[in-house]
Amino acid sequence: MIFFCEDCGAKNDLGQADVKNGKAVFRCCSCRYMNSYTVPGAVSETNILVKKIQSYPLLTHPEIIGTFLYHGKKGALTNHMPESLTRADLEVLGTYLSRSYLAGLSHYPDIHRVMIAISDKHITLEMLGPDLFFFVVSKSLPLPAAIEDLLISMGKQDNGNDFS
Repeated sequence: MIFFCEDCGAKNDLGQADVKNGKAVFRCCSCRYMNSYTVPGAVSETNILVKKIQSYPLLTHPEIIGTFLYHGKKGALTNHMPESLTRADLEVLGTYLSRSYLAGLSHYPDIHRVMIAISDKHITLEMLGPDLFFFVVSKSLPLPAAIEDLLISMGKQDNGNDFS
């Protein structure tokens, strides 16, 4: 995203990582003036992403057991998992696996996705934004091509990066 300095008008190119909680705070590359912009689109991008996930027919694939969207502060936002898993189960799973993901990310900042094998199930964890994680639980790997394409497009939308 491009932002112009309030002081000198110089062009500053910022990534999605520089926008946090709907604000872009940055130091101008030319005059070093500290700028702060409110970015209302940052919040709506997450809402668009949630709606896209909810409308996507993931459960039509026989390999997919279920999906859920987890927010670090709000807990499980969407639940398309089997009924045997309660909301409390998803909270525990989301908490531990998102913390594990963030711990790995602190040492290896280029991590974009984590895959975990538990028993005969495979859990794919994709970070969509600050404190927002998407979980896909499947019977086998690799994931179906349609789901891989969805995860890649979510990564591109969130970060503005091309990981393919």
